Amino acid sequence: MKNKILVIGGTGFIGFHLLRFLKKKNKVFSISKNKPKKIRRLKGVNYIFCDIFKKNKLYEKLEKKNFDYVINLGGYVDHSNKLKTLQSHYYGCKNLVDFFRKRKIKLFIQISSSLEYGKNKSPHSETLKCKPSAIYGISKYRSSQYILKRDKQNSFPYAILRLYQIYGPNQSINRLIPIV
Repeated sequence: MKNKILVIGGTGFIGFHLLRFLKKKNKVFSISKNKPKKIRRLKGVNYIFCDIFKKNKLYEKLEKKNFDYVINLGGYVDHSNKLKTLQSHYYGCKNLVDFFRKRKIKLFIQISSSLEYGKNKSPHSETLKCKPSAIYGISKYRSSQYILKRDKQNSFPYAILRLYQIYGPNQSINRLIPIV
């Protein structure tokens, strides 16, 4: 039996590559605010369009669906808008966790960022106290803290992955490595 996997942010760079890999052996779904660019549209993916910050719409879209795994890559890409960054990365994650903690999922994977560590000196370890300084890192850190809190209260199955520099084919040109 195939696993049902929901990728939030499946039309973005990492989400596209993840869905392309996962769809080979699983039934995959993507939630994104916008439709994918033509080069990132995949056959065999069930696309759902909504804003994860809008709790009622999100719950309405997910209410009759069940998933085994949920991977949260969602969030506003342009971090210059502090409010939208906070809404999508923190409140969007919070809405997802609150919805899925009442469901029987096997695992909720939060894709976070090395920016949670802030200006701490490298190399980083998981035991290092986080000191995020910019809104994106703060939003990701608050999301991680919320997930940890929910786990203590309800045994919520989760993993938090803090990614560093990501690069690959079909990446938008407004990112560090393509710019360089």
